[in-house]
Amino acid sequence: MGLGDEFLRHVERTRVLVHLVEPEPMDPTDPLENYRSIRDELRLYNPELALRPELVVVTKCELPTADETASRLDEELEVPVPRISAVTGTGLGELIGATLGALTESEPA
Repeated sequence: MGLGDEFLRHVERTRVLVHLVEPEPMDPTDPLENYRSIRDELRLYNPELALRPELVVVTKCELPTADETASRLDEELEVPVPRISAVTGTGLGELIGATLGALTESEPA
C-alpha cells in the first residue's frame, strides 16, 4: 500500500490525527486491517506519530456494513468509535466538536 513520504512528512506537522475508516473499501481489503496498516506505517516512519492524539471515525454510516465495522473498531480500540455520513449529515457536528476538543487539548504550552 504505502502512504508515501510526502504524505508522511505532512502528517508530522499535525497535532491530531483524524482517521476516517471506510466500511466498504473499493478493493477487497478489510477496513480494520487497513486501519492497522496505516497505524503501522505511521509508527515505522516516526514512532512519535503513534503517540499523537487520534480520532477514529467510521464513514458512510448509512451503509449496512458500517455498524459491524464500528463495532469491530470499538472492540479493538476499547472506546466507542463514532459514525458519520456525508450523505445524511449524521455525526458531522459531533466530529467537528471532537476534533476541536482534541486540538484544544493538544495545544502547545
